[in-house]
Amino acid sequence: MEEKMTKADQFTDEKYNLMKQTEADLIRDLQAVVKEPEKEAELSAEIFKKHQKWLQIIMPNYSPEIHLGIVSAYDTDTRYQSYYDDKAGKGATKILSRIVKKHLAK
Repeated sequence: MEEKMTKADQFTDEKYNLMKQTEADLIRDLQAVVKEPEKEAELSAEIFKKHQKWLQIIMPNYSPEIHLGIVSAYDTDTRYQSYYDDKAGKGATKILSRIVKKHLAK
């Protein structure tokens, strides 16, 4: 049964477009690292920032602890693994998880 969403629950077009563009940029950078692993050092900070920004768009209650919990789920949940690996290439999810964990540990 579908619940009606209130206006406050819905994304504005601007917010939706920002979310989609941020995700596309994240996927592009992950694809670059999958194809050329040596680019990870160069793109690591940007990948982290883009994933963080994407989460902040969809989660007003974002925190580093929530971010860590989400990427920890990426390590064990095949739905997440398929999502990023299908879009950015095999191994993309592991790369994303490693990068986020590294940046959150700083």
